[in-house]
Amino acid sequence: MTVLFVGVSHAATSLAAIERLGFTPARAAASYERIPHECIAHECITPGDRARALPLRELVIVSTCDRVELYAVAADDVTRPSVALDAMSRLLLERGTDGHLADLDGQVRRLVGTEATRHLFRVAAGLESIVLGESEVLAQVSSALAQSLRFGAAGPVLSPLFESAARVGKRARAETAIATAPASVGSIAGELAAELADDLRGRRALFVGDGKLGRVAAAALCSHGFWEISLIGAGDGDGAEPATGVGVSAVSLVQADRLARAIAESDLVFTSASSLPVDAATVRQAMRGRAARPLVVIDLSAGNALDSAVSEVAGVRVVGSAELRERIDLAIAGRRREAPLVETIVEEELRTVQTRAEGSSLSAVVASLRARAEEIRQREVARAVAALPDADSAVRRQLEWLSVSLVNKLLDEPTRRLRAEVSHGQTNPYVDVPRELVGLPTERSDRPPA
Repeated sequence: MTVLFVGVSHAATSLAAIERLGFTPARAAASYERIPHECIAHECITPGDRARALPLRELVIVSTCDRVELYAVAADDVTRPSVALDAMSRLLLERGTDGHLADLDGQVRRLVGTEATRHLFRVAAGLESIVLGESEVLAQVSSALAQSLRFGAAGPVLSPLFESAARVGKRARAETAIATAPASVGSIAGELAAELADDLRGRRALFVGDGKLGRVAAAALCSHGFWEISLIGAGDGDGAEPATGVGVSAVSLVQADRLARAIAESDLVFTSASSLPVDAATVRQAMRGRAARPLVVIDLSAGNALDSAVSEVAGVRVVGSAELRERIDLAIAGRRREAPLVETIVEEELRTVQTRAEGSSLSAVVASLRARAEEIRQREVARAVAALPDADSAVRRQLEWLSVSLVNKLLDEPTRRLRAEVSHGQTNPYVDVPRELVGLPTERSDRPPA
């Protein structure tokens, strides 16, 4: 069966638009429930359900902050995939066709067969990510498959395909260095802070603002040793979120009106929320009474959360977006050098999937060919026996043996040659030609997934 792909990503679509199109768990569940069951053909569902049903046999939805992608197999793989692709596009865009997203249809990418499979493998390997080689997408791909399986929407084509994609991602990260160097703002900031630790008197860090950057930086920081971390959130109750699951040694929540005191008690400050800015006056107040104790401020917000005058306060070192970007660029350059190795892994696994699928197609053709021959053999033997009413059991056994022997000998050489052509990568024409010559039916399961 042919794999179909419809999706948008950061490469051609704004992150704001992607967020609008994103599939919540509830929306994904509702979409999976529209995959028709076999009973549709037997008129056992209501006309309303039939109208809502998607013309798909399988579906997996990958929805992240930088991409929304649908992978599917058409319900009727014999016809052109355009009907299924159109339905997938409508499903993707059904929440985003209003207002400024009205022209989003032109940004939707559609791929079929091998190109769809290659794209999935590249996504899992981190080659399509905003940050080249990032590892988070691999878990997202696996999670997407798991959710689809819970609703029975992934089947014999997409399940092994996504498992192969996971293998591609694991190989890329185990066999190359594409994910070794930190290459995001949060991870770079955490690594830099660890390097500066020896210049600081203690290991007390303060995160001003909440969100993903803070979580990533906190996790990176704690991976380099013990840190006592305090948090000031941008809103009520928000401060606890960045610490969740990052292995923080000690966490305390600080009220925003105590910002100066919290900074005074810290050795390292991260700023990330424009709704909770840190100004020079607050930092000057915090620096009183610290004697010669230095303070490092790392701005994760590209200047949106930190007053530029803070860098002029005595005893304060500010690490801004320019320094972080320089480190990121160096890391990305190193990852780009690894990209060709990852591309090789993608192509290797793609060939493996194609060979496996084509071998399955060939087996189906051989089975159909032999089934057709057996049907003809039995019919002709029965006709011969009917024409020899006086034939005894020995003659009938001889006719049976002769017909079986003839069929086996006639099919032995074609079968052997068909199997040989698979190893030479010439499967497709050798799958189609026997069907055309002998008039075998086209089975959906005979078509390779890529």
